[in-house]
Amino acid sequence: MVLLHDLSQLPPADAGALHELAQSVETFQLLASSLQLGLFDALETPKNAEELADELGLNSVITRKCCDALTGSGFLLRKDGSYALSDLSKTFLLKTSPYYQGDLIGLLKKTRIERWGRISDALKSGPVGLERNFESVFDERFIRAMAQGAMRGGLQKTIEILGGHREFMNARRLLDLGGGHALYSIAFAQLNPSLDVRLLDLPPVVENVARRNISAYRADRVTAVPGDFTQDDLGEGYDVVFASDVLYRPRESLGPVLGRIHSSLKDNGLFISKHWHIDDPVKDITAVYFDLMFSITDGAERIYSTEAFSKILESHGFSIEEVHDFNHRFHPSRMIIARKVKP
Repeated sequence: MVLLHDLSQLPPADAGALHELAQSVETFQLLASSLQLGLFDALETPKNAEELADELGLNSVITRKCCDALTGSGFLLRKDGSYALSDLSKTFLLKTSPYYQGDLIGLLKKTRIERWGRISDALKSGPVGLERNFESVFDERFIRAMAQGAMRGGLQKTIEILGGHREFMNARRLLDLGGGHALYSIAFAQLNPSLDVRLLDLPPVVENVARRNISAYRADRVTAVPGDFTQDDLGEGYDVVFASDVLYRPRESLGPVLGRIHSSLKDNGLFISKHWHIDDPVKDITAVYFDLMFSITDGAERIYSTEAFSKILESHGFSIEEVHDFNHRFHPSRMIIARKVKP
């Protein structure tokens, strides 16, 4: 009899990564459902499983098991039969926290259904398409999700870099292109007390989110203007134009936008681009998955290397002044500071 394999031998690689990957899917589904049902807000005051289930109208047995799973995953603490929020949940899962991530997690769940659930079809037959219109995609919840994502470190890193940039700190007029939630605009006005900021974004975004945040922060030097930056007048004479995560576009549609940005700047004005780029597929793995997500539905090239994007900028009348690597796994961004070159 031929021994096909020595069954006493352990595998030559550790299977732990596969196990953790599979369990992460389960953890994400539990986390998203718990947020949707208001479980974390209900546990701002500690409760046992029966009290929690009664308050939220849930099955008490499954509620207890879900709470045990959330405890094992670090989202809850258990003591004397009651469950309480961990510091992680207090920071990111309570609606009253400035770092709340609930809408972002909901958006991630939606994209897993709409896009990632169709990757097999895309692999076999190419991009699968996705029926949608612009304003239904960039609705209020989407913009809130983008704000929550920015609060995880990208906004703070941006402020850290620009706070040390003399020309930015001397600027008087800035355009925040597609500024959405207005948090960048508000932070810029806080950083530079002489800066007037104009934010341009779609009418529902301006009405439902941007102006609300501007009012809440009492940012009287920030003005939100409804419009489409691919078509409407951007104004002119800006010292700085800032664009964050809004230029993930194919080259043929990116070029005209860059031309409009160039025209809106004063001579020698600065264009500051903060976007994800793929320079190293290991280091920039988050951006790699982001790029793949787009390709599942439309197949267009939207995420560029830093070098390729810089060359596109140079071909539209900009010189590259500085490149800053955020070096953060949640924000694989590069901030490219470019200067308008006179024709």
